Formats: sequence, structure tokens, C-alpha cells
Amino acid sequence: MRARPSFSLAQRPWITALDATGRTLLCSLAEVLENAGRLRLGAPDPLLWGATARMLTAVAYSAGCAPADDTAYWNNITDGIDLSAAVAWVRDHAADLDLFAPDQPLFQDAALHKLAGLPEATVPVLYLDLTAASGRPLLSDHRHLHTSVPVDGRQAAELLLVQQTWAVGGRISAKTSVFGPGCNFGRSTAASGGVMWQPAGSVAELLAWRLMPVSDGPGHGHWTYIPRVAGTAEFLPESECDGLNWMTRRMLLLPDADGMVARAMFAQGWRVTKQPGVPISVRHGSRDVVATERGKQLSAEGIASDDDVAPLLALWSKAPPGSWAHAARTAITATGQAPDVVAVGLATNNRKILHQRRIHIPGSALADPRIPDAALTVMSFRRRAARVTPSRRDDPATGTVLPPAFGSSALLQEDFLDLSGPKMDQLLFQQASSAPSGDPVRDGVRTAALAAAALTGTGDEDDDLFTEVSSPPSLPSPGADDSAGRDPAYADSPGHALAVQMGRWLASPHMRSVISDLERWARNPQPDNPAIALVTRPLAPEHHQAALLTAALMAVHHRTNRRAPLYGKADLPRLMRAFGSGRNYGPAHPATRAALQVMVRTTSVDALRPHLGRLIRYSASRRMAPRWSNLFDDLAGWDREVRARWSQLFFTAPARCTAPPSGATSPTVNDQDKDPITA
Repeated sequence: MRARPSFSLAQRPWITALDATGRTLLCSLAEVLENAGRLRLGAPDPLLWGATARMLTAVAYSAGCAPADDTAYWNNITDGIDLSAAVAWVRDHAADLDLFAPDQPLFQDAALHKLAGLPEATVPVLYLDLTAASGRPLLSDHRHLHTSVPVDGRQAAELLLVQQTWAVGGRISAKTSVFGPGCNFGRSTAASGGVMWQPAGSVAELLAWRLMPVSDGPGHGHWTYIPRVAGTAEFLPESECDGLNWMTRRMLLLPDADGMVARAMFAQGWRVTKQPGVPISVRHGSRDVVATERGKQLSAEGIASDDDVAPLLALWSKAPPGSWAHAARTAITATGQAPDVVAVGLATNNRKILHQRRIHIPGSALADPRIPDAALTVMSFRRRAARVTPSRRDDPATGTVLPPAFGSSALLQEDFLDLSGPKMDQLLFQQASSAPSGDPVRDGVRTAALAAAALTGTGDEDDDLFTEVSSPPSLPSPGADDSAGRDPAYADSPGHALAVQMGRWLASPHMRSVISDLERWARNPQPDNPAIALVTRPLAPEHHQAALLTAALMAVHHRTNRRAPLYGKADLPRLMRAFGSGRNYGPAHPATRAALQVMVRTTSVDALRPHLGRLIRYSASRRMAPRWSNLFDDLAGWDREVRARWSQLFFTAPARCTAPPSGATSPTVNDQDKDPITA
């Protein structure tokens, strides 16, 4: 009879390690701990690197290597940690660390052996490989795209550990008739979808920093899957070790006689009871998970690249007591030493894996007292830029105001850290302003958005352009000049009539489909668009083109920012004097000046559509609007005279008028053709 296969992580080489010379070695768990001072983890896969670091932490905690208090923790950092107890524990528990043990396989459920012969009870080992599910639904739709190949014991151990630490929530190809109700929808682990930070350096340095004191002791963890409490669906980890070894999946590897694994069993495992109000970074087994200021898991989707240290440095200083980051931060102050940190992230969206991240954070940045404020300044600039970003629906390049990982490199520069907050904002604005793209309108809108994020205030000479209407923008006021009953020239002012009619359509829930059609026409003008007939029906043929474009721009304005006033006082070229950056607005801003020049050199109204769409979207995002009736008139008569007037309005500052005597009125040019606004 052939002996059963065996693969104990305590004795068999499976950990990828690097020695002092950078040479790659394969070591067993015992060998890594015996040589912890001269070996460091070297797994190229970020997920495996983080999972291996977590297992070493669980082993060291289980062996009694945890410090009793802060003083012992700091001594481990300064004097070195003694891991002899961990080496002895691993050798004594070699059977508990065997992947293929018949009664208690590592991180698996031996009870599943009884079900292995049932139809549809097993799946290809490929189902354990998260990389096979990158960019597509997990465990369901990637079978036809990949061929499952049997793996040896080392590869099986790696797949098992990654699932143990990073299992992503979603549908599981498990049959309820085999595994029971609820087996086919898996919950994610605490780290999945987020970021986990671990100290870098040698294995000894990693464990000296990572083994923080735990108030109620590390406790004991399960190394094989067992039922929790009968009749209970959800549980909480009983201790730190229990949380580190939490088995979100119920698995069983099915090796052949030669130790190769081609099939496995896979279903939902232990479910964690939700803990509202408790920060994730202070829960058992999750102390190394990066949390936001509200205690929620930081999403790895927001980490733009492997160089994006800004979000992590901003949160490092705000980690709550009980988290590993807080314990390490206290140790840095007490010992004067700081570890390099590796943050590993797995971004998911709609049960798909988007990307992995491995971010290296130098210890000098963690110890620098200037870093917290500087990192918060960078993240504040990012948030402000995101709020004023032009819509990506119009132009993806315009919508993406900031490059990936913006500001992270500045946090590692002495010159930047020495600046005050306002000067940091100014420098960030300069760094964010990229070279011209060749599209003056896009460059002008983009630069103005960046300026709004970096600076506040407007040019003194054009403060009237920012006047906002206090009445709701969706519907004209009943008693204002726009009323047809009060305006004798209403029927002879098609631009005014169109502005009034569009205001009513935008306020009516019954006209939402028409507004959607108009917005779609602004992006892609098609002759069969159903909104064309509604807009142009009451107008003369020579006004159809101007009316359709004006109506579409009003729809774009409303859909971009429904809270923005719909009706403005300034002609569009006059409004463009408010576009710019710093103290340079309008003609003094090169990109904005170039945008105006492109339009006034355009003789075709159709060619103006994309440029006007970008400007109107930006105006709405800044709570501004042009005078629509004048825009209609200009588009209807787009000739040399109109284009010359646009240049004059843009390049000439508005005249200042003295206030009229008390009780007198000061009518404006074309007063009877005002857009519907309240005085």
C-alpha cells in the first residue's frame, strides 16, 4: 500500500526568502525562523508576501513570543526579538502544519473527505487561484479562459494562504445539496478589498515590530477547520490568534498519491458578526488593516499606483489606539527607530479583482513630524480637485485633472516639507498643471479647475461674473420679466422664449426623456434625435440650429449640476473672464485666451458644439451660467461682427457704474430680453 502524501509547512521548503546578498532561497517555516536575522521575505506576489507575513505573526503569537507590555515591545525592537520559542513550536506542531493530514489538515476541513465522492462536490484547483479571476467574476466565468493544471505541495500551500488572507466575496461554485444552505456565497476576509501594512526588513525585524502587545493576550487560534457553535450562523474571533487564523472559506485539498493537487473542495466558511462602531483596525486579527478616519476599511481602489504613499501617510498619524499602526507610531517615538513598511492592497469592484498594490513606505517618512500635516495637505488638494473636476462624460482627458499618485513624490522631498500650508497648495498647483494638450478649451477648463482646488478668491474687476441667482434655477419666477403676459416682445424674442420654455421643461418630471435626448445630442448629434422636432417646431428654419444647440447646452448645464443657477447675467465671452488660475484670469491666462481665440476663428456653428459643451459643463460645476438668450442670438447670427464682439467682451474689462439715486432704476442694455431671473 502506498503511503499517503504529506507536506508539512514546518519541514518542507515553500517560503521564498532572500538572504543578505539578495540570493533567492526556498525555505521551510522552521528554517526561516531559525535564520530570521539574515533572511527576509521575497515572494514576488504581493498577496502571497502579505499572507506569509501574517502566518509568521500567527505562529509567533501562538508560540508565546508576544511582548507583555509596551516596554517589552520596545525592547524587542531595540535589542532584537528572541524567536527560539517559535522555532520549537513549529517543530513540535509539524503535524498541525501538514496540508494533507487526514484528520486535521492545515486551514482545511477534514470532514469534507466524506463528501469528496459525491457528484459535483469538487472543483479544479484553479478555483483557489485569485489571479485567474483578475478582471472577471470570481469562481464562475473564468473556467473557459484558463486550463486548470495540477499543482505541487508548495504551490498548493501558496494558494491556500492567499485564500486564507485575501478571499474575495462573491458567488462560489458550490452546491447546496452537497455543502448545505448558504455555502455558495462567500464573504470576503477582513483584508480583501483593502490595504494591509506590514513592517519590512528581515524576518526578525518584521516580527519584532509586528508582535504588538495585546491587552487580553494573543490567545489561541485554530489551525484546522472545525464547526464553531451549533445553530449559530455568525461569530466573533475569540482572540488575536483566532482572528489571524480565521477561515472564511471551508476548503479541502485532494492530493494524488504523488502529492500533486488537481481537485479541491471549496465553500463558504466562518462568517464574522458585524461590529458597527468598532474600527476595523482594532478588531482581533485585523489590527494590520488600514482604516479610514471613520474606522472603515480603506479601499485599495483609491490607491493609484505602487508609488501612492500619500493616503497611507495621512492615515498613519490617525490610527486609533489598539491598532498596529498606533503601536508602531508609539514605538517610533519611544525608541527613536522607525521601520520601513510595505502596504499590500487588493482592489475589488463588483466581485471582480481590479489590481494588486505593493507600496513601500520608508521609515524616515513615518518618523518625520512634518509628514502628517503635509500628507493631509496633499489629500485635501486631491479632494478639492475631485469636487471641481469637469465631467468625464464630455472628455475623459479633461475630467482627469490630477495624474495618478499625485503629490506622493513631493512628500519625500525636503523642500516640500519645509513649506507652509498655502505654499504647499501653490506648489501642488504648479506640479498639477501639465504641458498644453493642443486643445485650448480643454486646457483652459482643466487649469481653471486646478486653480479652484488650489486657491480661493476671484479677480476684483470681474466680481460681477460670479453673481448667483437666489431663485431656484429650474423654474422661472412667476412675476419676473420672463412672463409672456407682461413682456410684449415675448413673441418676437425666440431666444427669450426658448430660455423660458427650457426652464419649464427642466422643472417638469414628464420631460426627463426629452432632456436626456438633448444631452445625448450635445455629445453625438444625430438627425433622428426625437428632441429636435420639439425644440424647433415653433421656430423659423433659420433659428433651428441655434435653438437646438442652446437647448442642448441648457440640458447639459442642468444635468452637470442641478444645484447651480440655470440663468446668468453675463454673456459667455464675458463669463470666460472668470476662467483662470491664481491672479491670472481671462485674457491674462494663456490657456483661457487661447480657448476664446479658437472659437472666434471658427466660422461653423456645428464646430462650436464640443467647445461650448466643455465650457458649459465647467460653468455649471462652478455654479455659473451665461445669458442664454444672448447666446442664442449670437449662434443664430454667427458672423464676423458677432465674433468681433465676443473678442471685445472677453478682452475688455466691464465698465464700473455708480449707484443710481435712491428710488431710481438703472436699466441695462436689452433689459426686456433678460433671461428669467429674480431681481
